Amino acid sequence: MKRDLSYHIHTLNQIGAAALCSKKTLLAAGFFFLTGISTGIFMELTLVSEEKSMLTDYLHQYLFSGSNAMEYPNPFWASLSGNLLLLLILFLAGLSAIGFPLALAALAYKGLALGYCTGLIAESLKGKGLAIILTTLLPQNLILIPVFILAASAAVNYGLYSLCRGRRQSKKNLRDISGSYLPSMIFFALAIGLACGLEAALHPLVF
Repeated sequence: MKRDLSYHIHTLNQIGAAALCSKKTLLAAGFFFLTGISTGIFMELTLVSEEKSMLTDYLHQYLFSGSNAMEYPNPFWASLSGNLLLLLILFLAGLSAIGFPLALAALAYKGLALGYCTGLIAESLKGKGLAIILTTLLPQNLILIPVFILAASAAVNYGLYSLCRGRRQSKKNLRDISGSYLPSMIFFALAIGLACGLEAALHPLVF
């Protein structure tokens, strides 16, 4: 029992070491995500009226048309595959000594998509839009947003350590972050599965 507890504590410490060993990369990841959200909201606000009207009609059809409900299955698998694909991109970006900035770009894209979607729902549906955001977007994103920010931070940290291997670096620090990178991504994948399960559970209750 104590051995299992020690193992789990050690694994969590490894995850923390990979994602949190540099506050600068964590802040950079948060900055890129917030920049993506701001850009997405700005893009939504600058849509021409025809495009906005078309998207609003689509939202109304998707959200409030009972006759088309069967055309939109439970979102678990679609959400899970999309979010795991993004996590895979972050993971692969961190493995490259020169490709790790892609992790920040992917995180900014995630923020952009979320900001655009949130802005469109809020502006198009007014009061109903706020209710939909609180019930369908907010719960799972309370898990997904920290997960992707931490995953991007871990990818950048690992990429930077890989880049510096040829220089004078502490072998212990390099070993610690190398041994924690894969377990971190596995942990993040499980958290994504939990968030997508929450989204799938809420979907029939709301729609």
